[in-house]
This record gives sequence, structure tokens and C-alpha cells, in this order.
Amino acid sequence: MKELEQIESLSEQQRTPSNFVLGQLFDVLSQLSSSQFVAPLCVLNESSLGQHTRHIIEFFQCLFQGVEHGTIDYDARKRNLMLENDLNYTLFTLKDIVEQIGKMDGQNMPLLLAVAYNDECQTYVETNFMREMVYMIEHSIHHYALIRIGIQENFKEISIPRNFGVAYSTLKHHV
Repeated sequence: MKELEQIESLSEQQRTPSNFVLGQLFDVLSQLSSSQFVAPLCVLNESSLGQHTRHIIEFFQCLFQGVEHGTIDYDARKRNLMLENDLNYTLFTLKDIVEQIGKMDGQNMPLLLAVAYNDECQTYVETNFMREMVYMIEHSIHHYALIRIGIQENFKEISIPRNFGVAYSTLKHHV
């Protein structure tokens, strides 16, 4: 974990909504041990915190790949097992995603989103980078709610921010 001490908290970097959301995940995951990260949890139907984290990260990676090629396909995730099994690798990957988002700042290129609800029919929907970033934030927060449940039920010593896994609209409604 010594390497992690050299990485500043992501939530302390530029406070864009995406960086803030990814920073929350980084800060929560930084408190976990490797065994906690990979443990199958009954409350998550035997999936691990690492598996949910991999899923979140790979959606961001699909978006960046889509920017390169003009078409996003969230179903074409690589399912990189290192992201769900190696906590240090995952934390470094989160930092890399924040840097990639920083490079995209202000860019809102048009994109196509590949959508397939069965093997026989794939269609494409017009979208753009900023719209997909909004989706990334909401999708991440949804999975944070699951991660939160896993931690609260199994690792009570881990400190979780009060708004971790709570949608912005819910936070505004409860003010």
C-alpha cells in the first residue's frame, strides 16, 4: 500500500462532477484490504466489491474507446479480471480515468451508441460525449449504492461518505 500513499486523493483534484464521483470511489476503495475487495458477498448475490468496481471502470473505458472510433458499445467491455482482483491496479486505473476525463474537458463530439437487446437486432442511437458523461455519473452512483450495501453489511469499519451511492436528485430532494 506504500505506492498508494503517493497518489493524492482523487476527490481533492479538480472538482468536476465526474472527478468528484470517481474520487469518492477511490477514497472508499483505498480503505479496503485486498481480501475485502475480492470477497464474494452474500448481500451482493456472491459478487464482490471488485466486480462492481470493474463494471464501473469498464463503462468509462468503453466511452473513451468510443470517442476514438466514433461509436460507443458498452456491451463490448473487456471484462479485465485484474480490475476486480488487484486493488492497487484498480486504484491506478481510476486515477488514469480522471486524467483522461481532464484531457476531454470542453469537448462534446457527436457519437453513436450501439444498442442491442438481442443477438439479431443492433441499432445505433445518436448521442454525444457530454450526454454519455452524465450517464457515466448516474451509472456509477447506482453501483456505489450496491457497493455501499456490501460495505455496510460486511466491513463496518470502513468509512463511507454520507452521500456515497445517493443520486444528486435524491440529495436535492432531501435538503
